[in-house]
Amino acid sequence: MLSPRLRKMLHDLRIAKGRMVMMVLSIAVGIFGIGTILSAYTILTREMSLNYQSTNPASAFLELDHIDKSLLDGVRNRPGIAGAEATAWVEARVEVRPQEWKPLLIFGVEDFKSMRISTFRPESGAWRPSEGSILLERTALQLLKAKIGDAPRIQTPDGQKLNVAITGTVHDPSLAPSWQEQTAYGYAAPSTLALLGETDAFHILKVLVKDQPMNSQAIERTIGELAVWLKQQGHKVGEIRIPPPGKHPHQSQMTAILIMLLIFSLLALTLSAILIATMIGGLLAGQIRQIGVMKAIGARTSQIAALYLLLIMLVGFAAVLLGMPTGIAAGRGFAVTVAELLNFTLYSDSIPLWNYVVLLLAGILVPFLTALVPIWRATRITVREAINDFGTSRKSFGSKRLDIWLGKIGGLDRTLILALRNTFRRRGRLLLTLSLLAAAGGMFMTSLNVRTGWESILSDAVSNRHYDLEIRLNRPEAEHRIIQILQSIPEVRHVDAWNREPAAAIRTDGLDIIRTYPDGGHGSFTLRSAPADTETVELPLLEGGWLRSGDSDNAVVLNHNARALFPEVNLGDPLSLAINGNPVQLQVVGIMRENLSPAAAYVSPSGYTKAVGLSGQTNALRVALKDPGTVDRVQQEIERVLEKENVRVEAVISETMLNEAVSGHVYILIFALILMSVIMAVVGALGLMSSMGTNVVERTREFGIMRTIGGRSRTVLRNVVSEGIFIGLMSWVIALVISLPVSAAVGNLIGNLAFRSPLPLVSSPTAILIWLVIIIIGSATASVYPAWKASRLTIRDTLDYI
Repeated sequence: MLSPRLRKMLHDLRIAKGRMVMMVLSIAVGIFGIGTILSAYTILTREMSLNYQSTNPASAFLELDHIDKSLLDGVRNRPGIAGAEATAWVEARVEVRPQEWKPLLIFGVEDFKSMRISTFRPESGAWRPSEGSILLERTALQLLKAKIGDAPRIQTPDGQKLNVAITGTVHDPSLAPSWQEQTAYGYAAPSTLALLGETDAFHILKVLVKDQPMNSQAIERTIGELAVWLKQQGHKVGEIRIPPPGKHPHQSQMTAILIMLLIFSLLALTLSAILIATMIGGLLAGQIRQIGVMKAIGARTSQIAALYLLLIMLVGFAAVLLGMPTGIAAGRGFAVTVAELLNFTLYSDSIPLWNYVVLLLAGILVPFLTALVPIWRATRITVREAINDFGTSRKSFGSKRLDIWLGKIGGLDRTLILALRNTFRRRGRLLLTLSLLAAAGGMFMTSLNVRTGWESILSDAVSNRHYDLEIRLNRPEAEHRIIQILQSIPEVRHVDAWNREPAAAIRTDGLDIIRTYPDGGHGSFTLRSAPADTETVELPLLEGGWLRSGDSDNAVVLNHNARALFPEVNLGDPLSLAINGNPVQLQVVGIMRENLSPAAAYVSPSGYTKAVGLSGQTNALRVALKDPGTVDRVQQEIERVLEKENVRVEAVISETMLNEAVSGHVYILIFALILMSVIMAVVGALGLMSSMGTNVVERTREFGIMRTIGGRSRTVLRNVVSEGIFIGLMSWVIALVISLPVSAAVGNLIGNLAFRSPLPLVSSPTAILIWLVIIIIGSATASVYPAWKASRLTIRDTLDYI
């Protein structure tokens, strides 16, 4: 025999099954969102670290004049050193199509089977490449549009163009994907390097420290002592690269973005819980007299409140059963997508137990706590107040300024005026509904605003650079000769020399230490020559000015990425750099923003000659074309002409290559933001449907009066749908306002991660218009069912309403 309370609850579930379904769906959607991001966060942070650590990454890489077995043995016996191996780095290039080349970084490997430091794993094909063949990192095949068995032409700095067979692929999770950096990665034996024209003697020392391997300061101290010892042994120590210990190149960016998405998913769950409070308020609005009857026959407030709270807990539990498995499945799928994007393997997609516990507690406790206030408020009503409740406010319309203003509106159809006035009838409920819809709209607009801001940075970077190609040479050539060769090409309008040389902050021990990864693409710093008063670039200045004729040779302009490496240096301060191991003293005369560029310091040509020691030679040039649309054809012509003149090219970089290298980092974020906005939009639509349904219940007698004085079904239908659309339009305005600070915050995070500079705040007209269309259609759709129910009410039905 069921107790009266349980029968009451089952009766409520049966009578209000539509509302209960919406309550379950709203919480399930919130649990889906947080489950997706939380499970993806758990998997990705664990698996990225596992992938990177599985390579046993080197603590540091030291460039030496030569390395032999006795030196390796001596290094391994040094205190604080856990291991040492030799390798080689060769900055080559590979031909993709005739006279179209991509950068290729080749890692020399002495013995593929005995590697212990900075290792990689076989993926497909041969494991140890034979002489004259090469292995490629698995993501390089997509970049090069190649396959195993192909034999593209490869050129190294000191060799001729040679066809080299691709015999297999490997997975190196310590590197960013090739398509992101627009650089292919290859692995070859010493004999293959010799065939390509390079020496078969290795010159890079990979070192693994023993003590505090995750402490960057301890690593630097140990490596510094090792470098001093190497110099004492008669070796020349060049550049030393120390990567951030234990961190994948994209780990910090990925973690920051996932935390941001997790915060947004928690917001979605909170909005779902607010919707529950709105829905339970609507349910209680129709049961005020029932509560009065229960109190009249002896029920206590706590007993009635416990009945409704138990109902909420059951709804939450059902929502968890629905949202948790789907959210975790989506999180696993999202993790797979990100792992492919960042080039690491998911060895396990298992979810720890605490994730399930968090989702269960969130699904039950969050709606329980948010519904507590409306339930307690409704159940505290007295018997007299309950019996006298008619579903309308105790205050008559016109008692507030807003009511007076609404009462003066004229010139519209009476049905529309009535709908507009009814919109503000229950202002607390209206505020909750607007919050749900505005949050969804704000997130949607934010996602497209961030994309627009990203595209604006790319567009500005292109417009600030008045050149089309940058040509980097393998070795310095006579500047006058190279410029003359390039200007002989009819399509070339202008050529400038922009020399480049690796640089580092000067140290008291005289070592050249930079914090970057083996590929040199993350954290590199370069000294460049720039013609005074050049028209090749027109970069926005943050402080000071650009180089001018008459400036001293030690005048230097830093781009904003270089400024981030020297945060203590201000305009007018001295700047001490190490160039090829030699100290160079400069003075900062300007700081400017240069997007799509690594950290760089710009000096005059004479200042560069003084710092580097080269006069009348160049290793990098920038070329402006008469018609930028001919860049692909001119690039091939430049390759042909320079090859004919026996000038060895390291790389030819176009704007297209730069854009592809940068754009690959953002679109997964845009997708995730849009996913969050869809989740919030679903919650908002359910909230609007619930709000309209509650309004229909409360206005039942009002509809009866409308029927009595001649109102038709289509009039009632139009009235309710119009009210829903008015609410949607108000939320659209609020969403537009909300999107601005949220876009600024997200743009600040993404911009600083990608460019060390916030994204510009750009309000996308496309986003505004798309969301306007969505909200009108969505509001009308969400209002149709409650409006249809209201339009079917007869006069008798309204008189029977309790």
